[in-house]
Amino acid sequence: MAMAPMIQLLMPEVVLLIGASMILMVGLSRSLSRHAMALALVSVLVSLWAAWRSADGGGGLPEVASLNVGPLVWYVRLVTLAIGVLILLVNRSVPVAEERGEFFALILFSLCGVMLVSVANNLILLFLALELVSVPTYILIGLSRRDIRAQEATGKYFFLGAFAAAMTLYGFSFLYGAAGTMTLFGSSTSLAGVLSTTEALSDPLVLLGLVLAVGGLTFKVAAVPFHFYVADVYQGAASPVTGMLGFVPKFAGFVAIIRVLSLCGWQYSDGVFWMLWGLAAATMTVGNTLALKQHNVKRMLAYSGVAHTGYVLVALVAGPMADGVGTPLRNGLTAVMFYLAVYGVMNLGAFAALAYFRKPGDEGEDDSVEMLEDLGGAARRHPWASLALSICVLGLMGFPLTGGFLGKLYVFSAALSSSGGASAHSTAMIVLVVIGVLNAAIAAAYYLRILASCYLRPPAEGVVASDCHAVRLCLALCSVLVLAAFVRPGVLFDQSQKAVEGVSRAGVIEADRTAQQAEVNVPARVSVGKAAD
Repeated sequence: MAMAPMIQLLMPEVVLLIGASMILMVGLSRSLSRHAMALALVSVLVSLWAAWRSADGGGGLPEVASLNVGPLVWYVRLVTLAIGVLILLVNRSVPVAEERGEFFALILFSLCGVMLVSVANNLILLFLALELVSVPTYILIGLSRRDIRAQEATGKYFFLGAFAAAMTLYGFSFLYGAAGTMTLFGSSTSLAGVLSTTEALSDPLVLLGLVLAVGGLTFKVAAVPFHFYVADVYQGAASPVTGMLGFVPKFAGFVAIIRVLSLCGWQYSDGVFWMLWGLAAATMTVGNTLALKQHNVKRMLAYSGVAHTGYVLVALVAGPMADGVGTPLRNGLTAVMFYLAVYGVMNLGAFAALAYFRKPGDEGEDDSVEMLEDLGGAARRHPWASLALSICVLGLMGFPLTGGFLGKLYVFSAALSSSGGASAHSTAMIVLVVIGVLNAAIAAAYYLRILASCYLRPPAEGVVASDCHAVRLCLALCSVLVLAAFVRPGVLFDQSQKAVEGVSRAGVIEADRTAQQAEVNVPARVSVGKAAD
């Protein structure tokens, strides 16, 4: 292994790891631990600069077999680090003094895991990267609060996460057994080169491996049936940590699913297509239905996140289109990348608002509000914070003039574009879009309840504003970015389109390489036969 080229390719991740290690050491000193958040912020910004530099000079980077280099890696790095800055800001006041080092170091480790998921070109590295995303979040939930709810949420999240990880690894073992290699892309002998052939796609073991791998990854994205932990975990963790949970594992999970589905060249068999179709329809419907019954805002937003996973799955079922590279609205993967970035900001802004409004907790300490009645009259006492919350909630609802509206528009447009023809799959995509539009209309009911509490209910007693300037800054930035995604969507959308161009053709490229290799080998075998005769 050439360590210098590998370090050069992984420079943004290396910066985060070094920063996290330094923060752990700083956390050992009570006097120095107060600088842990500042050091974490500097580490993320330096890593962001390194990612930007690697994007500018991507053509001159070396090749390492186990690592990917491409537009998707660049996009995932920049989005993860940009939202990572917001995550650090909103979590500024969460940890107690003696746990600041561990708390912010774990956030950096989890962000590094998301970036490694996009870089991984090896099944083992991909699995380890997914675990690097998840394991720190288990601990962060327990560190964020001192009551029994946090301990219960940690236990549920850990054991269910271990089960999902075992399922994913079991699926990876079938893929390895079918292809005989751990490498995902890069040659005709890689997983993509082997599995993108017609014979491999008809192999039941390959189909079982894909189903198990994607099924285990649905836990990361909180899709049905691995959604039942979400409400309890979100309620148990502190609101800023919950905002992180709504984006980081979900983003990593969808990037990993895209990598896995790219192995077969996006040539869905009936089994894989109907599995994804059923996941999308059930996830949207179950998430919105359960959210309608909630009076706890954190549980409501938790099931809202499940529903948004369903919307993203709609675009994932649509997948890339060979004739839609020049037409962004026809590419499902472009819609996935755009939607996830916008959703991460909207969701984090909503939880930042909950962290901004505080009330005395059960142990006499201030805690963020959770119930709808706690938001009563917030617009009268805190008009600007309520306006920012309204912008983020309207974005989650898909209201025009917000980035969430464009996100849903791109998702449903891509799904309709993939429904051309008279096949059963085409009809199913039209039905899926109808289900998605109906779910978006249903979701408006519980989103408007949040706004009604802020603007129509009488003021709640004992609710005060947070004195943390970092939380206020995060809330303001999130609301501005949600509006900016609608006013100037071209920047993010163009980058989303560029990010998936190589991914959408990955399976086709590997299939072409396999076909070319077969054509080269045929004359050789014929010559050998003639010589034998």
